[in-house]
Amino acid sequence: MKVNNIFPNVPEVNFIPQHLGAWKWDFPAERIGETVEIDGEKVKKMLTIDINIPESSFAGLVNDPPIGKTAVSMFKENYPCPHACTGCFNNATVKNSIMTLEEVIEVVDQAIELGLESVKFLGPGELVANPKLFEILDEFQKRNIVVGIFTKAAILGSDVLAKKYHSCSAVELVERMTDYDNITFLVGGCSFDPKIENKYIPTRDKELRDKFDYHASRNRAIEMLCDAGMNSDPNKQRLAIVSSPVTANTIDGSLKLFKWATERNIPNYVTTSMVSGMGHGLVKKQYELDFEEKYTQLAIDIYKFLIEAGIMDIERIREEGISSYIGTNPCNQLTHGLYIHYDGEVWRCPGNDTPGFVVHNNVREAPLLEIWLNSANYQINKFNNGCVKDGISIPAEFYDNILDRLELELKIKEL
Repeated sequence: MKVNNIFPNVPEVNFIPQHLGAWKWDFPAERIGETVEIDGEKVKKMLTIDINIPESSFAGLVNDPPIGKTAVSMFKENYPCPHACTGCFNNATVKNSIMTLEEVIEVVDQAIELGLESVKFLGPGELVANPKLFEILDEFQKRNIVVGIFTKAAILGSDVLAKKYHSCSAVELVERMTDYDNITFLVGGCSFDPKIENKYIPTRDKELRDKFDYHASRNRAIEMLCDAGMNSDPNKQRLAIVSSPVTANTIDGSLKLFKWATERNIPNYVTTSMVSGMGHGLVKKQYELDFEEKYTQLAIDIYKFLIEAGIMDIERIREEGISSYIGTNPCNQLTHGLYIHYDGEVWRCPGNDTPGFVVHNNVREAPLLEIWLNSANYQINKFNNGCVKDGISIPAEFYDNILDRLELELKIKEL
């Protein structure tokens, strides 16, 4: 499928990016095995967790559905997001009551006792749309916790949406958010083709459907975030583009996107569909469309670009291993943390919601320390811990195949 990427107006940086990951998303190898002392015992630190912070009115609707309705139906009907993405991984089954903000903060405080340094916000919906956005950000700033916000960023770039959700302009909203020194912006961008994006990221609110352009709004948001310096520090990138999931409809533009972002010190996280929520349907479609070979070649081309640009070399790639987020720092989410679902269920990672990846039925029913100590993640101590999608949406033997074929192509080039 021909992809016509139209990128934001952001100049290249005047340095070669070396750190290929958003601030506090992953941790360097030397931090593996750090401990904190609890009741006289050394416990491996929980450096990061992924969390959900449901909007209070939404949580109330789901927890106390009207007569004749179920929690699941109320969840789907009232999902608090301006978009209706077909592969939304966070639109999953509700098994317990939805957590309140107070409950989430209480879990975060338990995690701080275990060494917590960062959280990533995954939903439900957009944190930027939450009426308590700044109250929430204040709570994390008080605790000196870095907050990675997954966002489609339309609210940050659209005056119509910024006014709807926060009674201000998009410029004012971006200025207020970038005033915080503990936020990273993890902006969705599977494609930068306006036709593709505006088709696959539809507006949920029918009244707003003709009042803003998603692609243009997201591009404007990136421009303003860069103007605010979110991509200016070579060692502390506070802006990333998350190309998840790469699909048959977007893959032809993925290499160009990766190059564009990397040259602007914006890590570009490239990966396949989550094996959770509505992402299960996308996994099936990928294999039906003979997706695997194109995805493998994309990975090889990304690493070749990084080598040619002087950002990586083959020795570093061998040492670190191929990343599940192609070309960026390897994932060590399993090594350093857990995921707290919006209904309190604890998973090893948000990337897989199947029964084998559920750690605990409800975080309210046991101390986080106990859950952490008894999790499979606690036993893992790897800089590159692979992915919970391995062998499912990430092809079997993907990592070895990429490295073998990359080395072969480099040898052929030398000859």
